[in-house]
Amino acid sequence: MSAELWLLTGLAGFAAGLLDSIVGGGGLILTPAMLNLHPGLNILQTIATQRTSSLLGTSVAAWNYFRHLTVERRIVLPALFAALAASAVGVQFAKRIEPDVLKLVVLSVCVVLAIYTVLRKDLGTREQRRFAPRREAVAAALVGGACGFYNGLIGPGTGTLLVFAFVSVIGLDFLKSSAVSKSTNVAADLSSWAVLAASGFVQWALAVPLIVGNMLGSYVGSRLAIRQGDRFIRLLFLGVVLALVARIGWDLLRQ
Repeated sequence: MSAELWLLTGLAGFAAGLLDSIVGGGGLILTPAMLNLHPGLNILQTIATQRTSSLLGTSVAAWNYFRHLTVERRIVLPALFAALAASAVGVQFAKRIEPDVLKLVVLSVCVVLAIYTVLRKDLGTREQRRFAPRREAVAAALVGGACGFYNGLIGPGTGTLLVFAFVSVIGLDFLKSSAVSKSTNVAADLSSWAVLAASGFVQWALAVPLIVGNMLGSYVGSRLAIRQGDRFIRLLFLGVVLALVARIGWDLLRQ
């Protein structure tokens, strides 16, 4: 791989990590970039190599958030473990469902998220806890399990859905929701990545610049989110949701 291609791959990883560390949606940048920069990869090699970098980058973002924010373990841990288990189950279902059906499901979900976010002007701008402390653990496990299952079943937009779910279901603000979603997303990605890596789909020569770029982008993005606060995250969240709607809608129209 040439030095120029190595650099462009790293820059794509940086941009994806920057976006993903704030509201998710890094795949909107990274997947098209990888397909254009490395057309010789098949889809499983592309997913496995991207996920290698996103796992490490998202871990950096989670570490950075939790250095500056305090989120109760009764929310973080149940969501994390439920996502880990449910993602493995979702992968098994994905093998039996028509891909176009999955895209329609994602499109419908994203349209609902966009409308709800626009109508609820105060969504995520401050904490509005909806459960007593004892019930928050159950609610967090349900959120982690549902989004983890979605991650294994479909994949794209999981980070964005996690942010929305922790805001709308648990009542966290956008900043804390971004923090919890990072650790939950790492857990959801881990099981599917392990299967792909064990099967030899990770292209390590490409993964190295992606890892470097994604980890740096995730650090910068999480710092930016902490500094700018909830309103900035809300606007970026809405932009990512609309971009997801446009991308999936275009894919369906082309087919």
